[in-house]
Amino acid sequence: MTALPTPSSPATAALFVRLQAFNLLPSQTLHPERAAAWFPEAATLGPLAAHPAAQRSLHKRWSQRLLERLGDDALPVADLAHPALPLALAAPELLARLVRDAGVLLLGRPLRRTILREQVLAAREGLGAEALHWARTGAAELHPGLDDAGPWLQQEHGAAHYAKAADQLGAGLLAQAWHDAPAPLRRRADWKLPPEADAAPLRAASGLDAAHARGLCLQLLARLDPQWLSSFPATR
Repeated sequence: MTALPTPSSPATAALFVRLQAFNLLPSQTLHPERAAAWFPEAATLGPLAAHPAAQRSLHKRWSQRLLERLGDDALPVADLAHPALPLALAAPELLARLVRDAGVLLLGRPLRRTILREQVLAAREGLGAEALHWARTGAAELHPGLDDAGPWLQQEHGAAHYAKAADQLGAGLLAQAWHDAPAPLRRRADWKLPPEADAAPLRAASGLDAAHARGLCLQLLARLDPQWLSSFPATR
């Protein structure tokens, strides 16, 4: 296995802790839908699974199975300067917020065109008042939004449907953002998203190539957590 370079500062050392987990313990950040499909036994473990020692043991076992699934792509990611790494290494909670914001951004044009009161109220309930306001005002500075969100919004405009559409589109944009990365990085990062995220139609929905999708996602990340983004050597 390729050795990782030695950390040169406390900030870099903290990143290496996250990078080591990304490389060696991918089950810890595996998307719940993938985890349910690949490790159905987790649902039968009961209270035992909540014990810290049991969790460590399970994740070591599951991660080994995931690394075997990678095959030749199981080589560790060792380059902290790769431009997709701030996205790929984001903690699940931050990644979920980024996915939602990316989806709201892509829905910006349809949301700005929405005038029926019941649809506006549903969008506000599903996405949140702050996100809806941003989509209808400042979001267009980053991306104008999709011309046609029909394949995702279709004819249904309930609150849950707006949230689902935003999360689908946002996950597709994130998958596109690292799609040109080396396979060891890309495949591990894909595992942090729902299974359908890397399907070609969803990745292509924004109309952006990987480099432009990545630039857009990094701008969104800078809004959400500038401190995390600035901890990467390439962004200082």
